[in-house]
Amino acid sequence: MPNPATSQIDLIGITSDFSVSAQIFPRQFPAIKTMGFARILNVRPDAEEDEEEQPPRWQLEQQALAHGLQFSHIPIESGAAFPEIAIRSMAHLLANHQDRTLAFCLTGIRSLRLWALGNALAGLSTPQQIMDDAKRAGFDLSQFLHHLHRLAQRKEPFYVADDSANLI
Repeated sequence: MPNPATSQIDLIGITSDFSVSAQIFPRQFPAIKTMGFARILNVRPDAEEDEEEQPPRWQLEQQALAHGLQFSHIPIESGAAFPEIAIRSMAHLLANHQDRTLAFCLTGIRSLRLWALGNALAGLSTPQQIMDDAKRAGFDLSQFLHHLHRLAQRKEPFYVADDSANLI
């Protein structure tokens, strides 16, 4: 079985400045930096898996900074709600830090969904543009469309806790 820490990075570009991937590892940071990314966004809470499969956040952050990468952490539990603080944090990050960002989680899907919700709340793209960007990258966010419209209009609640949040 190949060592996940040395495996190829499967990136999915959502926009020119935002990509998602499955779990990344410190040994991959030089390649990530070479690809032109400036920021790593960790969307996984610690301890979803053992340390061989998921290094702890502090270790990832330490190594990212050592490689000249910025590091942010907005944890979303798999199969759980997208809380207001996470959506607002993502909106803030997107609106105030236009660095080329690689967001990761177990599969990349939570990262994509958080980007979509934060993008809508920040008003950086229309809900249709968000849907189109996701579709070009191979993702269907139709179950989130009503949330994207609501967030774009800044209508409360600013969280997503219905069945669409639980879709993996």
